[in-house]
Amino acid sequence: MILQSRLKPQPDSPGIQVIQEYGNLPPVECYPGQLNQVFMNLIANSIDSLEEFNKHRTDAERIRCPGIITIRTTVEGDLVVISIADNGSGISENIRQQLFTPFFTTKPVGKGTGLGLSISYQIVTNKHQGQLECVSVLGQGAEFIISIPLQARLKARSV
Repeated sequence: MILQSRLKPQPDSPGIQVIQEYGNLPPVECYPGQLNQVFMNLIANSIDSLEEFNKHRTDAERIRCPGIITIRTTVEGDLVVISIADNGSGISENIRQQLFTPFFTTKPVGKGTGLGLSISYQIVTNKHQGQLECVSVLGQGAEFIISIPLQARLKARSV
């Protein structure tokens, strides 16, 4: 809901399509507010990436291959897996290795603090005993995969 306005077509942007492929999940023991923060950050980053990617493409390219964010949820054994993927420009390996480092950002000055992915990583790994990873190939987009136990031993609330 909060990001909806950034997804709609604008005079200089064709908009971004969101594909939701939600599996049938059982109840998950978690801190929902903190996980929502993670989801918001990952989706906002995908939108930023697609907007930047579109700046370097022609109108014909944007129409032929519009920006898409795909959100998937599945259960794999005793884990719930949430994937947020985009079809943007992707992330190079040297940048991918630094993504979760505090204050690291590829955004221009004033556009990002470099803390969103670092905080997201802490929420997933420390608070939920899960994993947050990024899979990307340049030119083929990026996918962030969150895996958390269905029944976690949750840690104290402060982040």
